[in-house]
This record gives sequence, C-alpha cells and structure tokens, in this order.
Amino acid sequence: MREIRYAARGFLTIRKNSMRVPLSGSLALRPEPDSHLFTGALALDPSTISRTVFGASLFSATVEITAESPVTGAIDHDGRVFATVTVDAVITAAQAVGRTLIGGGSCRTSDHAIVPLRSGPGFSLEQGGRLVGRYRRPPFTGCGWVTPIVNLLVAGPGNAVVIDLIPVARAGCPAAPPAR
Repeated sequence: MREIRYAARGFLTIRKNSMRVPLSGSLALRPEPDSHLFTGALALDPSTISRTVFGASLFSATVEITAESPVTGAIDHDGRVFATVTVDAVITAAQAVGRTLIGGGSCRTSDHAIVPLRSGPGFSLEQGGRLVGRYRRPPFTGCGWVTPIVNLLVAGPGNAVVIDLIPVARAGCPAAPPAR
C-alpha cells in the first residue's frame, strides 16, 4: 500500500472567538487499493498562543494536541473528503501578566474530542488541499484553580479547524504539483 505524506498547516479557532491556535505537523495517509477509503497518522507540533498590549504580554499558553486515533475517511464520487480523527489537548504552560498559571502538563481535556473534517469537491490525495471541520471540545481537568476559567473560555461547541495538506516529496520522487 502506497503512502502519501503531507505537511499539515492551519489553525483552530476557539469557541467562535478571534483567537487562533496555529497548527503545524504532518499527516501520513494510506489509501486502500481499489477503494475510496483511507487511514492516516496525524502528528501535530506544540503550539503557542499569546496576546500582548503595547508590547506587554497579557497571556501566553502552550498547547499540545495529540491524535488518539488514526485519521479515517473516504472520498466520494465528487472528490469530497470526509474524515474523522480523535484528539486530546493538553495545556502544558500558561502565563498571565507574568504569572505562571499552568505548568507540568496536568491540564488536559477530560475526554477525547471527535473532529470531523471535510473538503470541497475536487480534492486530490496526490495534490493535497484544505480540510475544515467544527467540533465540541470536552471540558479540561487538572488545571488547578483556573480550571473553571479555562472551561469557560475554550470548552464546548463552536470550535473550528482549518488544515491545509501540502504534499511532501519523498527522496527520489518529485513533489506533487501544488493544490489549486
């Protein structure tokens, strides 16, 4: 079974807010022969978000999102991708106005989030493209006294994800042409 590798770039929005969590990482996809089905392994790098006013840091947080299941999906007859991945999130560090609020990795989602992803028509596995989705983020636990504040700000429905899949050339193989 051949494998298609992508660089994954995009962002999460938090509860219909203007705050974006940048996403970067990789996806290794394995299409099933003679089928429109595929599975894949998603790996995301830690992300840091911050807000400053007049050059002073109001807050910053580092988030690690980990795929807890393979990405599974299918492509329909119009070339639309429908996929799902299950993820966990950990806030490994958070500071507000210079004070450490969270550290050590105990602040994590209480359950997995199921993230549906889809593309528009004409998606090509070889050329990559954009996947989008909306999902519900489970409540966080283990954040100490800031747990209720974290949950008020980020848990619940209305979270969105946008991921651009950019084909990566393998040694000796040319990269696929860029997606349109």
